[in-house]
Amino acid sequence: MNNQPNYRYCFILLLLLVAVFAVDSGSDAFADQITTGSETIQISSRRLEADHAAGKVKFVGEVVAVQGDTTIRADELILYQSDKDQRIERIEAFRQVRIEQGERVATGKKAVLDRARGQVVLTGSPKVSQGADFVEGDEIVFFLDSERSIVRSKGSERVKAVFHPRERSSE
Repeated sequence: MNNQPNYRYCFILLLLLVAVFAVDSGSDAFADQITTGSETIQISSRRLEADHAAGKVKFVGEVVAVQGDTTIRADELILYQSDKDQRIERIEAFRQVRIEQGERVATGKKAVLDRARGQVVLTGSPKVSQGADFVEGDEIVFFLDSERSIVRSKGSERVKAVFHPRERSSE
């Protein structure tokens, strides 16, 4: 059996995550851009709740966050800041989560970017796709400091991945 499609899809998943969250390997660029203003982020929602003492900003109702060519949609988005330097430490998106960049799409009921753990976790029927290729399971974990991801299933369900052959360019 040829393992190349597995490596290719892991690479695609890593690229998706890197592109979606604008994170360089081992860096905190996405959160840094939000806190330092190095790239404008526009967030719209029906309601905004800020709790400065808790370091939390909550956007509720038809949330759309756009940064560069990346769009995050969810029913609710919460940003958590550190006490020390006001950097974003954690981002949580809930219900009808959809992260898009070009033809790359990640969906689920919940997405959590945790800088301290260096990972993004998608749960609630998560699916990551690019074009017709996709992977889905009960939980998809992306590790930000390495080229690694894990797709897990629970109970009797199984992880599902579909890869379509690519045409080779003749040189």
